[in-house]
Amino acid sequence: MKYLASFLIVTLAACSSVELPVERYYRLEPSAALAPDPIRAGILRVHDLQLGTALDSDRLLLQAGVRLEPRALARWVAPLDRLVTDAMVLGLSRARVCDLVKGSADAGPQTWSLHGRIVAFVEAVSDGGSQARVTLELWLERGDQLLFHDEFSCVEPLAESGSDQAVVALSRGLNQIVGRVVGRMRDMQLFAAAHAKKAARDVAGPSR
Repeated sequence: MKYLASFLIVTLAACSSVELPVERYYRLEPSAALAPDPIRAGILRVHDLQLGTALDSDRLLLQAGVRLEPRALARWVAPLDRLVTDAMVLGLSRARVCDLVKGSADAGPQTWSLHGRIVAFVEAVSDGGSQARVTLELWLERGDQLLFHDEFSCVEPLAESGSDQAVVALSRGLNQIVGRVVGRMRDMQLFAAAHAKKAARDVAGPSR
C-alpha cells in the first residue's frame, strides 16, 4: 500500500508538470500610418466585404490543394470578414490620401464607395513549403459609375509553417493590397480630381 501511494504521488506530480495545449486568438496586424498626401482629398466608404462560404470559419485555415483544414488551437478574435474589412478601413485611412475613410454604417455622403469579396485568406501548404495567400475581389464606384473592378492577390512565403508566422504574413499581404488600391486610385487621378474640385470650391467661397 505504501509503494502504491508513492507511485500515485509521483505520477500526479509528473502530470501536473505537463503543459496543456493553449487556444490562441489572433487579430490582423495593422499597417503603419503614412505622412498626409499633399493632394489628400475625397471621402471613401468601405462597405463590408463578403466572405466566401469555404472560408467561413473562426479558425485559421490550412489549404492543401482543394482541402481546407482549420487549425485546432488558432482562432480569429472576431469574424474574419469583420477583421479584414476593419483592416481595410484602417489601412486606407492610414494611407492619408483621403480626407476621410468611413465604414458602411457611418453616416454622411461619400465621394467613392469600395465593395468586395474575400476570395482567399489562408496558409497554403505543399511539398515546396508554406505560403500565406490573400486574394480580394474589389470594385470601386462613384455614384452609379463603376471606376474599376479587379482581383488583387498577394502571396507571402513562410520560412516555416505556424499560426504566428501565417498571421503576420497574411497581415502583410493584406496591407500590400491596400497599397495597390491606393496606387490604382492615384493612377486614375481620382485624388487629384477631388483635390482640384475642393480647391475650386474653397476659392468660390460658401454658396449664398
